[in-house]
Amino acid sequence: MAIAPTSDQTSSQVRWLQVWGLASVQGAMSLTWIAYGIYLPKFIEQVFGYPTNQAQQLTALILVIESAIGVIVEPLFGGLSDRWQRWYSSRMPFIVAAAIASTALFIGLPCVVIFGGSSEITRVLLISLAILWAIVMASFRSPVMCLLGIFAGATKLPLAGSVLTLVGGFVGSIRPLATKFIVGLGAPVTFTIASIVLLASVASLRSAMIYIPKNLNPELEKNEPLPIRECWINLAIVMLVGAAIGLGIRLLMGDVLPRTIKADLTSFTGFSFEVLMGSALIAQGLVALLTGNLCKLLDNKRLMMISLGGIAAGLGLLSFGYGAIAAIISILLMLTCLSAVNNGMVAFALTMVPKSLGGLTVGTFFGGLSGAIAIFGYLVPKPADMLSTPNVIVLTAITFLIAGVGIALGERITGKIIAD
Repeated sequence: MAIAPTSDQTSSQVRWLQVWGLASVQGAMSLTWIAYGIYLPKFIEQVFGYPTNQAQQLTALILVIESAIGVIVEPLFGGLSDRWQRWYSSRMPFIVAAAIASTALFIGLPCVVIFGGSSEITRVLLISLAILWAIVMASFRSPVMCLLGIFAGATKLPLAGSVLTLVGGFVGSIRPLATKFIVGLGAPVTFTIASIVLLASVASLRSAMIYIPKNLNPELEKNEPLPIRECWINLAIVMLVGAAIGLGIRLLMGDVLPRTIKADLTSFTGFSFEVLMGSALIAQGLVALLTGNLCKLLDNKRLMMISLGGIAAGLGLLSFGYGAIAAIISILLMLTCLSAVNNGMVAFALTMVPKSLGGLTVGTFFGGLSGAIAIFGYLVPKPADMLSTPNVIVLTAITFLIAGVGIALGERITGKIIAD
């Protein structure tokens, strides 16, 4: 039997200083992943002597492996951070240590390429460092993101999450808008800047945490077992929803939206694909501030279900192919609904289990997300060649609807427990 979530729902306060600190860490992590994604194929080309196409294939395989490893690493270290929080009343030492380790490994990647040459040892070392860096990055994403649960009351979590979506949208737009600029900086400068930003953001979050009470889990004594067994159904639903949302976002932002922009909007607007894609990411971030305020009117789970249905409706409209105007309306609808989903993802995970399991449940969510992306990347390594646009649209709609069903199951389970 699952345990009713214990939350800070009596508190309506949002600790904005800490939320912005958390958003800066998330943005810095995204920035490092952007730099990694841009330069890894170039590193492989240089060290392995592969042509561009073959280097991109090996990069895709490495990313699939890293995502697959995240299925285990995310919940494992999320759960370990729960125990750390319980015994030492803070996750920050855990987070700081992981951030320092990831920075050292991150800086090591261009150093290996520059000083190692193209020997067999360098090749093994490059791949090993890349995978190890991804593991360390995954090890502290869940401990960091679950801090949102102590920065806002249960009913205000989506509002606080809107700041994360806003920052994520702006940082994400760097990839299409500034890739040439990043490449022009060179790997040493880019990796150094990204590392400094990550360490500075973690330091700012650590400073902001001074104002948070240390005793954050008073409901459990140190000698009491964590209620994991009683929450396995809840955690399974969290993983299902994470997998469906993760795959849905991968398909929507990685295939459906780019194909639509290239087919319908570049010629219609006269803007380049990069400008339109970057603008879409910025727009999603900005509209998140509006959808975040909807938590004052609707419960987060219900808002997420409505938003997931809205994305499916937008995909349905897009599939009819009514032209550029209809495509713009569909994209705006889907981006608005997706911002609401992004705002509520961490909030959904945190409200599915007791507060003492915050790291584990957030890790389970991201583990499901990583696993779905890994499986899809393995089964469909070249979506542009293997899936037609109508099939991608249908598959994307199905995944988002599955996520909605999962959230409905979660709403039913938690609602029934609370009623009992």
